Amino acid sequence: MVKKLLTIAGSDSLSGGGIQADLATFNEFGYFGLSVITGIVTVTNDNFKIYPTDLKIIQAQLDSTLALDDIAAIKVGLLPTVDIIDLVVEYLKNVEVPVIVDPVMVFKETDSTNTYFLVQAIKNQLLPLATVVTPNLDEAQLLSGLTIKSLDDMKAAAKVIGSFGVKSVVVKSGARLAGNQTFDLLFHNNHYTIFEQEKVMSNIPMNNGAGCTFSSSIAANIVTSSVTDAVADAKAFVLAGIENGVILNKNFEVGNVWQAARRLRNN
Repeated sequence: MVKKLLTIAGSDSLSGGGIQADLATFNEFGYFGLSVITGIVTVTNDNFKIYPTDLKIIQAQLDSTLALDDIAAIKVGLLPTVDIIDLVVEYLKNVEVPVIVDPVMVFKETDSTNTYFLVQAIKNQLLPLATVVTPNLDEAQLLSGLTIKSLDDMKAAAKVIGSFGVKSVVVKSGARLAGNQTFDLLFHNNHYTIFEQEKVMSNIPMNNGAGCTFSSSIAANIVTSSVTDAVADAKAFVLAGIENGVILNKNFEVGNVWQAARRLRNN
């Protein structure tokens, strides 16, 4: 029987990230994808909006998907309100499969007060149930309370985030740090593993959806691999998708990661 992966995340109408990126990633790794939509994200070249899904609808989706057999892992992405976090957490307390959390919480329209409560709910409720959490630098700063400007800062932040109960922390530098290299830092069993690669130089960055694709790749890999190997392969998968990304149109300053890139390149 084909095993299943579940994504609990938002829907991105342009398929840059969210459940569209998750399901495409699951398919590339040979899993049947299930989804619970926590919100709908609409995107234009200069704005985006998030429309949270009604709690009763989320609950009905969770009841439907989690009643199935052979779910091998769960990826959690956009949870746009504290109430939605509370609801999802209650369901995750009863699962016995790896849970990969991509802590999406940096929204242009979210004020500092709402962000504070989202961060507290993720730290205190969601992370203790997580197998792996994959914050970017902004998210890692919010979760750890530290300023991150170097690899040493990433290490300090990862250790703080690990203290919240999550088994493994992957802090992603993206292209934010100085120099020609990007770093993903894995903190697991009180040990640091650094994954380094050259920055992808392009007139149009093809990194929209990289975070969602990365965490979904880990969810697919961790079913049969160690966390270190899962992260390493996820990085390779995302890199192929960035190097062969999809341009939306001339009005967008970034393009989308293409989840099929590695398979088609290797054929």
